[in-house]
Amino acid sequence: MSSPGGSAVAAAGPDSSELQGRLLDAAEQCFAQFGLRKTTMEDVARAGGVSRATLYRYFKNRDDLLMGVVEREARATAVVIQKHLAGIEHPGEHLVEGFVEALEEIPKHPTLAMVVDPDSVGMTSRLVLNSERLANVALEIMLPVMKPAQESGLLRENVDVAVMIEWIYRLLNSYLTVPSATAHDREQMKEQLRTMLLPAILR
Repeated sequence: MSSPGGSAVAAAGPDSSELQGRLLDAAEQCFAQFGLRKTTMEDVARAGGVSRATLYRYFKNRDDLLMGVVEREARATAVVIQKHLAGIEHPGEHLVEGFVEALEEIPKHPTLAMVVDPDSVGMTSRLVLNSERLANVALEIMLPVMKPAQESGLLRENVDVAVMIEWIYRLLNSYLTVPSATAHDREQMKEQLRTMLLPAILR
């Protein structure tokens, strides 16, 4: 059974969910202690107080475990971003504020910061950019605003909302990995987004 933070959960129920959370906690600790490349499934099993066989019942491999931790941190970040966006109804400003807030909030989470670190992207970029779970987090933030904007004619006629969100998600990852050389603060980044991004999607 699949659930947020793990794609190979053994059995449903409170005990299963609690153990899964404990394993994600253990993985997060190991990633912080040993780094993304050096952490092994054996390290996580030991830190979580379970056998390797039990760990593999919940997570298929280290990549699956890493993405479980990343998704959990991404969802925690999304809560902060959505609180910041509360009350912003215009789709352009919603997008600009959400993008800049994500740039600031994501590096505050240890595993997310490691994932977008230039020294790790060779290992993590494929996982992050191809993750359906992370794409869904982006969809949950943007779709409730962008879909009505499309229906009301605020978006350009040829804009596909799902494609647009994927493109913005990839753009965000690019800026997180290699920060802008020309936007040095929050306001400068907002101005760039208003100038370069919004005209491509809004009428």
